[in-house]
Amino acid sequence: MAKTVEQIRSEYGTAGGRAFFAEGRFAVVNCTFKDGRNGRFATVELRDGTGSFTARAFDAPLVAGIDTAGAIDARVKVEEYNGSMSAIINAWDAAELSTDDILRLGGLDPDVHASRVATLDAWLDECDGTVYGDVLRACFAAPGTRDDFCMAPAAVRLHHAEPGGLVRHLVEVGLAGLALLDSTGEEYDRPYFLAGVFLHDLGKLDTYTLPPTISYTAAGLLGEHQVWSIFRLGKACAKVGVSASIEAKLVHIIEQAHGAYRHAQWQEPLGTEVKALANADFFSSRLGETDKERRSQEALDQLLADEASAGAARGFETLDADSEPSQPEAAGPVLF
Repeated sequence: MAKTVEQIRSEYGTAGGRAFFAEGRFAVVNCTFKDGRNGRFATVELRDGTGSFTARAFDAPLVAGIDTAGAIDARVKVEEYNGSMSAIINAWDAAELSTDDILRLGGLDPDVHASRVATLDAWLDECDGTVYGDVLRACFAAPGTRDDFCMAPAAVRLHHAEPGGLVRHLVEVGLAGLALLDSTGEEYDRPYFLAGVFLHDLGKLDTYTLPPTISYTAAGLLGEHQVWSIFRLGKACAKVGVSASIEAKLVHIIEQAHGAYRHAQWQEPLGTEVKALANADFFSSRLGETDKERRSQEALDQLLADEASAGAARGFETLDADSEPSQPEAAGPVLF
């Protein structure tokens, strides 16, 4: 019977160190190879909509092709090793997945994803009739670009590293940035800002492979994604024939969007649209949870649970919110 990652982790938690076997369908999120004493082995991150875990494959027939399988139906042996969960792949077959299957394995509701895509489509329509709209349409003109864009991740690990992660990230950036701009009460160039939302991470189409397996491409290993964003922008500007000043403005908003990460050049950001994009991009990127943050949150949750339990033991749960707390009886005069 197929099990989810959550079910496998739950069984491991109650197994008390006992080894067991489990089967399931997982996306191969990333894969690395190393040479061991008994030959080459693979370390893979397996993920479904409930979570992920790391597994290893040692036998040559199991190692071959696992990095390109995308998603697998696998049988794993789960046991405890050095105080933590260890999973060894005993058998696997490549799984055929639809687009919605890929999204679900990445933990994303296809309907939620479709709603985010519709938001971006509406923003793109808003830009039509402007020079920025012409540039954006040129960026998406090549066959397959839009489909790849809708499925692309925003990262390998740092944030929004899942199918459709780029779309989710851009919607968060756009909504947060527009809220910042509207809060000023001042006029701003909405199509210019929206163009920045689309363009600042467009190079991630060149930087990362498409799901289910997410890893760096050769281009991604050679240059940061904003380099490829500017490369795509340059081709679109040449196709449309925009002026040098407009291209310079768009290069500027791409570069300054990444200023929070010290990737941008030394120039100061020009205009509220650029500043709003940079701050919104930083905010969205910090929504991704790191392993350290996860451990910290678990520690905090445990501390709160322990204190709540201790409070209940002292009878705090019996306090009536409408009653006055009792006062201790006087023990006589206190001399200082």
